[in-house]
Amino acid sequence: MTQDPEASWPLTQTDPGYFPGVNPMPAPPSNVMPYAQPQYPPVKPPASKPMSQGVRIAYLAIILGAAIPLTAIAAETIGLIGLAICWVGIAFVAAVAFRNR
Repeated sequence: MTQDPEASWPLTQTDPGYFPGVNPMPAPPSNVMPYAQPQYPPVKPPASKPMSQGVRIAYLAIILGAAIPLTAIAAETIGLIGLAICWVGIAFVAAVAFRNR
């Protein structure tokens, strides 16, 4: 004979069987030590090295390679104002790329 599931209602959320198909987690054994997260010393970031001349030229080439088509698109779409905005953005990108280096 099977047990009538309606006979055990009303259940509260803390009662086993409240969530059908979900078994409550068993309590840990009493002889187990609680887990403590190990404490690690803070890691210092490495000191930044000066940028070599080759890397500087590569960055400038990439920026200029993107600047030419962006300038053409901005000038064609918006006009002289777009050209000025585009070059202000390009100068900002170059300044950020080379700060503190």
